[in-house]
Amino acid sequence: MLKTNCASSSVAHATPATVHRRGCNEGHVAQETTRTGSNNNETPAPLTVLVVEDFEDTRALMRLELEQRGFRVIEATDGEQAVEMATRERPDIIIMDIGLPLIDGIEATRRIRGDNSMRDVLVVALTAHHETEYRAQALAAGCDAYLTKPVDFDWLIDLLGRLLP
Repeated sequence: MLKTNCASSSVAHATPATVHRRGCNEGHVAQETTRTGSNNNETPAPLTVLVVEDFEDTRALMRLELEQRGFRVIEATDGEQAVEMATRERPDIIIMDIGLPLIDGIEATRRIRGDNSMRDVLVVALTAHHETEYRAQALAAGCDAYLTKPVDFDWLIDLLGRLLP
């Protein structure tokens, strides 16, 4: 379960991030990392996160951290696979590495955002690049936020809580 207060300050965290489109009002609290099923008697399903990362060790660490925090995690290793899996699986959140084989994370995000049914999916760019140009490209492609590696998972969870509707 995720409980986070939107009013928490990002200044206190070491991980740089840019929040682009979505935000929240002071005092907003994201209640939990679950969505309800179609039947009210069903147990709520965990939010699905598509982790798009070409380095196996980084993917494994992200999977472990996110699953321990109650998310369902699916994985892609390149940009083409990310577009295919996003279209097929309809994740709630996509954590998109920028430097990917075949097509990069910027182009993969553009393609995902080109599908009208995927416009509301939360996309967080994740990269080792700190340069402003990468940040601008990611946000222009449709990413909702931009994070740099190494990942501070507490900060990432707080960010997701602020961005989720």
